[in-house]
Amino acid sequence: MLDDFRWAWLIAGLMLVFLLQPLMLQAEPLELDPGGYVAAGIDHFGPFYSEDGEPDTTSGVLRNAKLELELEWGDSWAAEIDGSYKARGDRSETELGDAYVQYQGANGFEATLGRFKEPFGLERLTSYTNISTSERSMVTSAFAPGRAQGLAIGQLNKASTWVFGVFTKEPEGEQTRAVTARYTVAPVRDSRRTLHFGIAASWRDLNGARFQIKDRGEVFSADNILRSPRFDARHTAVGGLEAAWSSGRLTVVSEAMAQQVERANGEHWRFSGAYLQAGFFLTNDHRRYKHGEFKGPDSPGPAGAVELVARYSAVDLQDRDLGARAAIALVGANYYLGNQFQLRLNWLVPKVEGTILAPDPTGNALTLRVLFQY
Repeated sequence: MLDDFRWAWLIAGLMLVFLLQPLMLQAEPLELDPGGYVAAGIDHFGPFYSEDGEPDTTSGVLRNAKLELELEWGDSWAAEIDGSYKARGDRSETELGDAYVQYQGANGFEATLGRFKEPFGLERLTSYTNISTSERSMVTSAFAPGRAQGLAIGQLNKASTWVFGVFTKEPEGEQTRAVTARYTVAPVRDSRRTLHFGIAASWRDLNGARFQIKDRGEVFSADNILRSPRFDARHTAVGGLEAAWSSGRLTVVSEAMAQQVERANGEHWRFSGAYLQAGFFLTNDHRRYKHGEFKGPDSPGPAGAVELVARYSAVDLQDRDLGARAAIALVGANYYLGNQFQLRLNWLVPKVEGTILAPDPTGNALTLRVLFQY
């Protein structure tokens, strides 16, 4: 059923682009920019990441094969549509990504209509090609909203951004309706240094739907071994704080998120999480910053760029002695060759307590990703 909705949105997006094409051609020259990336690799993990408690699991993964088409016409209009294919073991999925039309006005004003990421979370809004680990932190995957259908307005300037939107996931078979907003400011901002602060909030009407947080613990092919209690819920509120400092080769990022859920019987349940991440280039490279987001290194030299990364993340999915608490320490190394090729190697050490699915809560994980952009 969900796949039918995704394909319906893909067809609707293509039809929208086709129907608007004559108008666009009459108004301004149309610029088409096709692209995408392929990210694949290997996950190896111990019993902690397996519901069956398998002592050692090695799995090849297709993290994402993404194809996208960006369109621009004139100085004020743009559109994007993309889709992806993912595979982990014997499980695979086809997914519609972004499918939107955007108006770009004066002084950085933007209005976006369609399907796109809700404005919440520094790491969530950063493209997979620009993050520095194999997977986003479990804090982001547990709490930060992803893509939904909606309308958003905002203003993106060099030193600050704000975005406000209304969203729904009803076309995908869910009952969620949401209001989400984000504000960022960069009081220090030049070619080599950036100080970033951000705040985001989302109010979500769940309309009595079943609620539960599930997470794979930062390993793409693992089972959903970290879970909160499960119950029917009326609505939920999520808040997030962001802070980042970049100076030359060093970038340090931290986010904290908290969620309150009102159960159908009126009870309030609370969950939270935070992470701290640092990256350091051994080569003379640095991360770029634009419009409240960090990008990868710009055109590394002929020998490429090497980055070391470390992260500590923790989530508390437990309330009333139900659910899990977990922490994961990660160390890794990245290699960038030009703007097209990346290697990412991560070593993860988890620690968990409370209610978990894995019968044996021990074991670490190793992930390798090879990424090619086109």
